[in-house]
Amino acid sequence: MTSSDPYPSVHPDDPASHMPTPSGPTWQQNPVSAPMPVQPYAAAYGVPVPMLRTSGLCVAGMVVGILALLGFWIPFGDVLMGLLAIGLSWAGMTQAARPGFTGRGMGIAGLICGSIAMIPAIIFMVIFFTAAATVTTTCGLYC
Repeated sequence: MTSSDPYPSVHPDDPASHMPTPSGPTWQQNPVSAPMPVQPYAAAYGVPVPMLRTSGLCVAGMVVGILALLGFWIPFGDVLMGLLAIGLSWAGMTQAARPGFTGRGMGIAGLICGSIAMIPAIIFMVIFFTAAATVTTTCGLYC
């Protein structure tokens, strides 16, 4: 029984023929998918927005402080890197306190890293010079 009509005819005894049909598209019936109101822009077109710059001194102080932590075994270099990290971070925190600059957290991190790196650097430097003095006085020039 093949017919050219792809849709079967509606029979009054068929329960599927008594189902209500939606009056509009389904997206209009669902309140969740209703379009949201558009938020206005914060500034009008052409109004300059203040740009914040990260303090380069803070970044440099943090990087040198991390390098000082990693190179604690270098006798003179680490003390110099620690002092440099403390100085750069201090100057960077001063710069970051001015309007238009950020990076105060990196400056604090560089200050802490530089300060912590100074402790083992001084201990290793004392051990290094004590060992060098012991070897020099024990053997002289012939060891």
